Amino acid sequence: MEQRSLDGLDHSNELGPEFRQLFMDHKKSVFAMALSILRDYELAEDVLQEVYIKLFKHMRHHDISNVKGWLMSVARNTALDLYRKKKREVTGFDNDYFERVQDLPKDPADKLVLLKYLELLNAEERQIITLKDITGMKHREIAKILEIPLGTVMWKYSRALKKLRKGLE
Repeated sequence: MEQRSLDGLDHSNELGPEFRQLFMDHKKSVFAMALSILRDYELAEDVLQEVYIKLFKHMRHHDISNVKGWLMSVARNTALDLYRKKKREVTGFDNDYFERVQDLPKDPADKLVLLKYLELLNAEERQIITLKDITGMKHREIAKILEIPLGTVMWKYSRALKKLRKGLE
């Protein structure tokens, strides 16, 4: 059976098990980061693919000490670049996209919480919540990725949680 990669080409001899494992371990986090910025399922999928193509190319020539941090930073920057390129507010949020993502929670309550993340929070709050609660990153790592002070990350995270609690009541 022919193996297909992210770009649809046969790389069965090129892509090692390490790269495949990195994809499996972090694809949900990369997708969630892109979706939190773009609010568009198809654009988030494009970012997911582009990030892993960049990872593949980068890994050929460089070592990455913190792959998860690298992926989150590249995902954020790639999504922001795409958002800016569109020069319009991205409104293609699709309410049934959860049904099309196998890795997202099956529990309807969990889906509702994720949906509320996107509806109730501004873009920066969505990014912070995504990085903290979905990818499990520490506040310090989030501050570095978003290039904002640690105290600001903690304050915005707390404020976003309050918004979510209030919105979910």
